[in-house]
Amino acid sequence: MLVADRLITGDGKTVIEQGAVVLRGKRIRAVGTADELRRRFPEKEIRLEGCTLMPGMIDMHTHIGYYYGEKNAERLAEDRMLRAYFIGKRMEDTLKAGVTTIRDMSSADGIGTVLKEAAAAGYLRTPRIVTSHRGLCITGGHGCSMTGAVEEVDGAEAVRRAVRRNIRDGADCIKLLDSEAYRGEEFNQEELDAAVAEAHRFGRKVAAHAGYGPSMEMCIQAGCDSIEHGTHLRVEQAERMRDNGQTWVPTIYVFHYAYELVKNNLADGDLSSNGAYLKDTVETYRDMFKKLYDTGVLVATGTDTDACSHPQASPVARECDLMVQYGISPMEAIACATGNGAKALGLSDSLGLIREGCLADLLAVRGNPGENIRALEDVQAVWQEGICVYESESAHLCK
Repeated sequence: MLVADRLITGDGKTVIEQGAVVLRGKRIRAVGTADELRRRFPEKEIRLEGCTLMPGMIDMHTHIGYYYGEKNAERLAEDRMLRAYFIGKRMEDTLKAGVTTIRDMSSADGIGTVLKEAAAAGYLRTPRIVTSHRGLCITGGHGCSMTGAVEEVDGAEAVRRAVRRNIRDGADCIKLLDSEAYRGEEFNQEELDAAVAEAHRFGRKVAAHAGYGPSMEMCIQAGCDSIEHGTHLRVEQAERMRDNGQTWVPTIYVFHYAYELVKNNLADGDLSSNGAYLKDTVETYRDMFKKLYDTGVLVATGTDTDACSHPQASPVARECDLMVQYGISPMEAIACATGNGAKALGLSDSLGLIREGCLADLLAVRGNPGENIRALEDVQAVWQEGICVYESESAHLCK
């Protein structure tokens, strides 16, 4: 039995002070106050002193194996074995940061599918991976230069065949790349409709990379299950997404990160066209995020990174911090990183919540993230399917 100062269940509102969770195998057997569960389950306790216990976090938009910005990027590009070790370390760091599930939105060489197979065989431990395998774009469209990660495809019938190929090769979902920066739509409506219909026919959800103008409108109309980025999403579009049961994955953190890099590398604030776009995007998130959130559209955290760019502070935690800065409560941000992501994946019966019967993906952080969201950066221990996969040097919880 795990006992903490408090449990945050992941539904955006429920906190159990002096809470406890009983684990049985991979799943949560019982949830309640420590006093209640001690009477029902007289067993050994692991006391998480000064900690909050919450569901493992979910990153809905990652790109496994990206090494841009790494000091040895050239060597990583040249040597597949070195790159494999790098990816394994990234997966380890991601778990350490409390992210127990990731959605891979296309990565080179089918690495998401390969990692799933390796983890299932017990060769290494990774977050649970939901992968799109390869992304799809039009010829010359956004992502066409991402060799091995994105396939160029044109015409409704060709799009249908590409969806089928991806599913054959292990895709759990389908990724469409449909607009970038201020560029308008890329796929036409017939192609988008065909992709969504074919994916849904095989029980796969569709995520659409769309950020501007007609592109988002067309993706919403086609029935894409999530809009990735949605940098210039409008209130009326968010309301339609709410009514349609679609999800917004804003990926705020990566735009802030990129904008800070651009600013720091330019003298006298002289922004390039890309820098101007990033500045506009950051300011749009600042001004619009709370208004869009308040429509009731389902919002889930995604980072558009390689899952974990820092071993002690997941970009998911930083995404939550920015959401709070832009007006929502810490409890709401935690729900975006847990229960909302599970709902968007169609897995809310087993993930994203501390609830009886759910998989025991759990995270202990020092402090109270329900009051101070930065506490998400102080991870003390992580459980995945009931197994303690990480504890901090000071915790000694998993013995």
